[in-house]
Amino acid sequence: MQASNLEIVKLNNLKLSAKIISEQLKQGIHLGKRVGTGSEFEQYRYYEPGDDPKRIDWKYFSRSGKYMIKESQAESHLNITLMLDLSGSMNYEENGIKRIDYAKNLLATLAYLAHLQGDSLTFFTFHDGKLTKKVAPSPKSFQRILYYLEAEEASGSWPVSKHSFPALKSRQKELIILVSDFLQKDNEWIEIVEEMRHPQKEIVLFQLLGRQEVEFDMKGSFIFKDLESDKEITLDGATAKKEYIESIRTYLKSLKEAFHQPTIHLMQETIDEPIASVVSKFLSKRSFV
Repeated sequence: MQASNLEIVKLNNLKLSAKIISEQLKQGIHLGKRVGTGSEFEQYRYYEPGDDPKRIDWKYFSRSGKYMIKESQAESHLNITLMLDLSGSMNYEENGIKRIDYAKNLLATLAYLAHLQGDSLTFFTFHDGKLTKKVAPSPKSFQRILYYLEAEEASGSWPVSKHSFPALKSRQKELIILVSDFLQKDNEWIEIVEEMRHPQKEIVLFQLLGRQEVEFDMKGSFIFKDLESDKEITLDGATAKKEYIESIRTYLKSLKEAFHQPTIHLMQETIDEPIASVVSKFLSKRSFV
């Protein structure tokens, strides 16, 4: 029986959570196992037309009469940059699960899988209009990322005014993974992603929302609180539902259109979705070759 999101979040141990989630993934799939002609032997496969005859294991042929090629797990050269939105709206909670905790466990799992692969890891946070580099690539990046993730707290709002971040303009080949709710007052998140965009980069955006944020299936009167400004407003659920549904659908569609670009991938998920399923979906859609 698989551990639920709530059980995983309640562990309050990101390293353990990441291991549990990774074990839930079918067939141990992880961030980009690459097979090539490296030095560490991995497996044999049959020779196929087009293969370099020099790669045939002639000693094996002399014993078995079969044309076989040795394959090995090639050295990884994938640079992965993890980014986390720490604005106050990330504190949204539904069925005992906070968005920020779901995001932490998602990032911890992706960092763990990358760590197993031996990929380079960097970690940034967005908070109060600032982009902060918390962890630089090093042999201890994974452990340091877990250390910072454990302590991160979401608060405040992201300024509407446009910001420019030189750190986002690097031209190195990398995979960028940004986790946020992408709730915005203007186009601040769209502008940030646009600033990161470069042909050498692949950008994966995880938009995490609550099921109620998407479906608004509530009845009666409710007090709604803005987690970034602390402002409150009382609304009748039935009256507000139609207008809200139209607004959120329009917004989600606009994000899809804004991020519909060759090097950008938007994954819109709800925090009731098992984290292992979200990671599996992400990995199954892409190839890190």
